[in-house]
Amino acid sequence: MYLCCASVAHAVEFDIYQSDYKPLNLAVLVDIAPEYESEAQSFYDVIQTDMNGSVSFKTQDPMSFLASPDEVFEHLDYDDWRIIGTDTLVLCRLRRGEDVWVMDVQVHQPFQKKLLAEQHFQVAGADLRLLAHQVSNFVYQLVLKMPGYFASHIVYVRKKGELSDLVYMDQDGYGRQVVGRGFTLLLSPDWSPDGRYIALNTYVGNRPRLEFFDLQTGKRDVFGSFKGLNSTPEYSPDGQYIAATLSKSGNSDIYIYTIAQRTWRRLTGNPAVDTTPTWSPDGRWIAFTSNRDGSPEIYRIPAQGGEAERVSLEGTYNTSPAWSPKGDRIAFVTKKDWSFAIATARMDGTGLRYLATGDAIESPAWSPNGQMIVYSAEENGLRRVYRVPSWGGTPVAITPKGQDASDPAWSKK
Repeated sequence: MYLCCASVAHAVEFDIYQSDYKPLNLAVLVDIAPEYESEAQSFYDVIQTDMNGSVSFKTQDPMSFLASPDEVFEHLDYDDWRIIGTDTLVLCRLRRGEDVWVMDVQVHQPFQKKLLAEQHFQVAGADLRLLAHQVSNFVYQLVLKMPGYFASHIVYVRKKGELSDLVYMDQDGYGRQVVGRGFTLLLSPDWSPDGRYIALNTYVGNRPRLEFFDLQTGKRDVFGSFKGLNSTPEYSPDGQYIAATLSKSGNSDIYIYTIAQRTWRRLTGNPAVDTTPTWSPDGRWIAFTSNRDGSPEIYRIPAQGGEAERVSLEGTYNTSPAWSPKGDRIAFVTKKDWSFAIATARMDGTGLRYLATGDAIESPAWSPNGQMIVYSAEENGLRRVYRVPSWGGTPVAITPKGQDASDPAWSKK
């Protein structure tokens, strides 16, 4: 269940947060046998999409390079790269073996005249995209000192007429495929930490229920089908529990499901509407939406039970919380004068940042490393999934035009 209001079009000025971070100039060279030039271009294109999409790097035009890949591998002159302002230089030597791609990568910092690291990669078959994502992750972590997210995945809900499908894709939008088809209604998917299962809020007729969906087999297993609401499931960080919204007692409350024992425990018991739970990364807390103070606001409560405390401090409409993987901030949907936005704040409610505005904004979700947020927003009567840097930037649509896409969920790794 969501606490929501009708969307009314008004021009509203949000102070959209913009970081003063300047992307690092990145040069990528791929040395490969001439007969594989098309594969080299495809490999390069994936890295370029990854790194530019992160907004932490900006790939430089190869036309500006002062040396070819084979020349650089023969003799690297840092001055050639300092002249064109290269902060990070990535040298890739790609070779095709018997049913395998192998690659040696060097990462340099020209201004420090320093080799940061070397790494050997190998992938079976012809999956150059996976190899490129691995290289992107390697460079990202080496330079920025945090894990990359380029081999992660996203699921979302695609609505077609009266039915809904569950769609799976790479984080860059590539490889979209329908993995669950023809649901009467489908809401709030969430990934298990191991990436195998999706917890779903589905409907049979007009009755909601909670299901596990096995991505490998397509098997569905019902774990919540009580009278009233069964909604907004989210896995605990250790994968042993699900937090969800149930109204089986006659009131909308947060419950905890123990997967191994298939048992439910009630967490909140306020007469208000409590919904949309989200776990802290250490599993100790659950944040949720409640109207116990008269309007939708965000609260948190110990996962073992206790007193709830309010987190959101500004405004009179704050809902759909999503806890950052780093634990330092929470993303949520807010509004100002009937216009909606995605925002983040620290867990004490301070440091509010508006990141994006739009019509019917819903369902914020974090990348595994906490550097990106996806959400859905309406455009010309159809919803699309967007991503925006969690530290400020321009939203980018990652689902096609003409397709109603909502409820994105990012894999945990």
